[in-house]
Amino acid sequence: MAGVVYILADAPGRLALSASRLGRVGIPALQMSNIRYSRSRPVCIPSTIAVLAIGLMGGCDSTMPSARLRSEVNLPIPSSAVDLPKADRLSDTDRGESRNLSARSLIPLAFDLQPDIKSSFQRFKSEEARYDFFVVSRDSLTPQLSVSNRFNEFRANESVARDRDHVVELSVEKLFFDTTELNLAVGYETGVFDEDIGNNPFVSADLRYPLWASREKLARTSVQIFRRNELNDALLDYIQVVRRRLENAMFRFYEVASLARTVDNQQEWVDDLKALVTVLDGMAGGKIESDRERVRAELARASAELRNQGGRYKIQLARLKSSCGLPFHTQVKLMDAPFNPFEGFSHEELMRLSIETDPEIATLRNEVRNAEVQLDLARRGQWDIALLANGRSSLEGRGEDDGISDWSLSVGFEVSLVDSRVTSSLIRQAQTRIARFLHAIASRENSIFTDTLEPIVRLETIGASRKELIANLPRFAMNYRMGIDDYQAGKLNIDDLLTRRETLFEQEQEISFNTFLLGANVAELCAATGKFFELLSEDRPD
Repeated sequence: MAGVVYILADAPGRLALSASRLGRVGIPALQMSNIRYSRSRPVCIPSTIAVLAIGLMGGCDSTMPSARLRSEVNLPIPSSAVDLPKADRLSDTDRGESRNLSARSLIPLAFDLQPDIKSSFQRFKSEEARYDFFVVSRDSLTPQLSVSNRFNEFRANESVARDRDHVVELSVEKLFFDTTELNLAVGYETGVFDEDIGNNPFVSADLRYPLWASREKLARTSVQIFRRNELNDALLDYIQVVRRRLENAMFRFYEVASLARTVDNQQEWVDDLKALVTVLDGMAGGKIESDRERVRAELARASAELRNQGGRYKIQLARLKSSCGLPFHTQVKLMDAPFNPFEGFSHEELMRLSIETDPEIATLRNEVRNAEVQLDLARRGQWDIALLANGRSSLEGRGEDDGISDWSLSVGFEVSLVDSRVTSSLIRQAQTRIARFLHAIASRENSIFTDTLEPIVRLETIGASRKELIANLPRFAMNYRMGIDDYQAGKLNIDDLLTRRETLFEQEQEISFNTFLLGANVAELCAATGKFFELLSEDRPD
């Protein structure tokens, strides 16, 4: 238990000394509060009150604390984040609109419509609201109106004395996060003693201002670290959800595009087999009949595979719509155009640009700076020194108070020694938090390095292989056409001819698969770097 000594001066030349005990373990404190004066002449509002009013107005910042935290983070917001799913969105009565979908246009579309992204964003906004409530509730501006009435009666023998007071007061309380407290008030007071009535207006101001690190602020900072960690985790989770869902949407797009090419290639194979049956129908001979049955069997197999691939295409197209958040019955036309925003970048250049634009690294760097500020506050938090000020002025009134005014001013300070265990624990908390985020930055940079190196190499090698396959494809097509002539001339059997057509299909599929791999690696690079967020910012210019 620590003792607190109050030195009061009720009037010039008279001092009163009193002592009290405060229930604060390990925190000795000294509080001094000085002279109160009374004057019986009109006075103006003390200049101190005007200064406090200016401070009050300056402390009202309309920017939310959470907005200041992410001011340097490249964080786009879904344009339809507040839109709720329609109740009848599963109904097929409305077939939906038609969309031309490319890999580039898919990115902002999925970002705006994907339910998981919007859900994660709303969770992040919820944590922002919680953090704002924590800070703003301790940095609030509260207007107040109070009305009070006091009645008193005193009896002595045959005499009776009655008096009453009626007070109306309008005040404004301003709290600051650094534990500063300010209260400004204006009011009107009417006093009645028997038949004598006096009334006068008054103004008052109270201030508690920490001159050094306040132990209450240290406690608030400790809680603020916890709240900010929750907000930071929600922000990072939102960033990761955006990456995963956009990468998944791009992967689905390239998968559906690959299936569409497979269906087209399979359809061309079926058409060629039908044309071959027509050729065989125009030929005569005992062996031709067996060859005709062989081709028809191959046609049946290819047709069955075409149906299977068509079914897979419908299923994967539905999954693509789901990954983008599109209504189920939207008519989608795929625009299978090349898309590679990383073309022309070396790995070193891509690393540098990725680190500069990555919102996760920007968020973590902000957290490091915030933790460094908290560490500095904790190190300076050995002492708690606060300025105490109080002022009140009763202006000249009417009735019995005509020509009478009164003012008082009290100024003092409070000194407390903060328990070293409090500051040391907060110092350790801030230091570990700095270390945590620095390691997280290093981990993210490592991920960018390793997750970008392999896709870049694949884009180079697979791209070169794909170009060679495309250049060589006409040879396989010509080989099959020439094989038909050779078969009719009796130089080639039917099995070799069908093998040539199957080889042509395999080459077409190899090109299609390489095209899919190129797109999948572009999607992987977009997720591994900050490219998704860079592209989204391009679609949403400030």
